[in-house]
Amino acid sequence: MKMQLAGRIFASFFAVLAVLLFSIFSLNAEDAHKEHEGHHNDQEAATDKVRCAMDGMMMKASAMVKVEQNGKAYYFCNDMQAEMFKANPSKFLQTVSVGSLTFDVNVLTVDAYKMMMSHMGMGGMVKADEIKGKTHYFSIYPMHDHGEIALGDVKLAIQVTNTEGETRMALLKYSKMTHTYAGFIVMPKGEEHEVRIRVTSPAVKISL
Repeated sequence: MKMQLAGRIFASFFAVLAVLLFSIFSLNAEDAHKEHEGHHNDQEAATDKVRCAMDGMMMKASAMVKVEQNGKAYYFCNDMQAEMFKANPSKFLQTVSVGSLTFDVNVLTVDAYKMMMSHMGMGGMVKADEIKGKTHYFSIYPMHDHGEIALGDVKLAIQVTNTEGETRMALLKYSKMTHTYAGFIVMPKGEEHEVRIRVTSPAVKISL
């Protein structure tokens, strides 16, 4: 009788132990799955950034206004930008291609640029000395095979020519925050202009 009771107690002990071990294993597996899932989501969140088709600023897609137009998705910092773009897309965004390298070009009047920055709570970042006497703001970002690229020490400048042949140029500065080349220029007078991007590579020394 005592041996039967001891056997039952022993069997019950192992049954409880087995349940505990299974529960611990299940919890660990669930935690590992959640951790992997969370890491995967963090990676997605880190890469889930798109550019504003109005000013070139890069932000999370979830925080931007999405507009479908002509079968393509465009993103904007706010509704005001989206409505302005829909009314005249080519006024704010153009694309220049050279082989497999593509430049997306955004252009705003200085007044529109200041309004955009103020509307986004970034008015304090507008430097008075940079915009003084200027008429337009350009931001340019290079693409290669549908992916963004960095050009390193390459210099970019914007060249604008009106129908009368008057030309103005401005050097663009690279912004590490937005990954764009941007700058201000005094546009020559006129309704239509030709815009070119001038690319200057670092010099190399050659002995001849």
